[in-house]
Amino acid sequence: MNILSELKLRNLSINECSKKTGIPYGALYPLIHGQKNLEKCEYATLKKLADFFDCDIEDLFDTQEDFSVFWEDEKTADVTVTENKAYVKRYSTNPAKQIFSSDSISLFELGEILKWRCWDEHRENIEKYLFKLGLTEFNPYKICRKTHGVMFQDKIWFMYKGENLTWSDVKCR
Repeated sequence: MNILSELKLRNLSINECSKKTGIPYGALYPLIHGQKNLEKCEYATLKKLADFFDCDIEDLFDTQEDFSVFWEDEKTADVTVTENKAYVKRYSTNPAKQIFSSDSISLFELGEILKWRCWDEHRENIEKYLFKLGLTEFNPYKICRKTHGVMFQDKIWFMYKGENLTWSDVKCR
């Protein structure tokens, strides 16, 4: 989550956020402007921000998660996301069932692939679709995390760690 963007969307200043959360302005300003890393915050500060933005603490962090790719109930790939790259372990080379062309891709390429699994960023009323997912900005990682990357056109979908789903749980047909 980009905290500064969230504040702008809500027409709030850092000062107002400070007053409403009880987080001192001097502590909040460097967080919002990226001068201090959220990972170094105390739990109490993260909890106050999450409560203020009505989200989970994990949602405050812009992290990309590892996931598995499926064609219906057949696992076709595992994707491991690191700080610089995404590594793909492919179990199928069938082009209809596979969305990755190599075993290592940049995070930019991964983002573009995930973007293909989302609605058009400039779609009319995109804010309504994002709102239904609990999002305030177009972020392909977060959209795919919520929608599992499901599309009407094919049977590819994503499952994230800790989930126990099948194709019948996520399909949109």
